[in-house]
Amino acid sequence: MIERIEKKCQAVKDRLSRLRRLSEQTASYEEYLASADAKDIAERNLQVAVEGCLDIGKIVISQRKLAEPKDNKGIFTALAEAGLIGKESLRFLVPMAGTRNILVHGYDKVDDALVYGILKKRLGDFEKFLVAVKSAIGKPPF
Repeated sequence: MIERIEKKCQAVKDRLSRLRRLSEQTASYEEYLASADAKDIAERNLQVAVEGCLDIGKIVISQRKLAEPKDNKGIFTALAEAGLIGKESLRFLVPMAGTRNILVHGYDKVDDALVYGILKKRLGDFEKFLVAVKSAIGKPPF
C-alpha cells in the first residue's frame, strides 16, 4: 500500500515538474492565451495531478477505514476531518476536484485565468498535500 501511494506521489511530482517548466517558459497571461499548446499542456498536467491526489486520498481513506465520501470533493474533506491534511490544503484541494471535473468532462468552458493562476501561484499547494500524506503514511495503521 505504501508503494502504491509512493508511485502516485511520484506521478503527481512528475506532472508538477512539467507544469513548473511551462510556468517558467510562459512570461505572461497573454502569451499563455496565445498558445494552444501551452493551454493543452497546462490543462492535461493539472488534470492528472489532481487525479493523482484524488487516488492517493482514496487509498488513504480505504486503508484508514474512513467514511466513504460521496464525491471527489469529499475525499479531501474526509482527509481533513481525519487530521491528515490541514484546513489550508482543504481550501485549495476541494476546488481542484471541481476544476478536474471541468477539465475532464467539459461541463463549462475552462477558465484560462484560473488555470494560469494555478500554474503561476499554486503548484506548491500540491506539494503541501504530498508532504502531509507522506507524514500520515508513517503513522499507524500504515
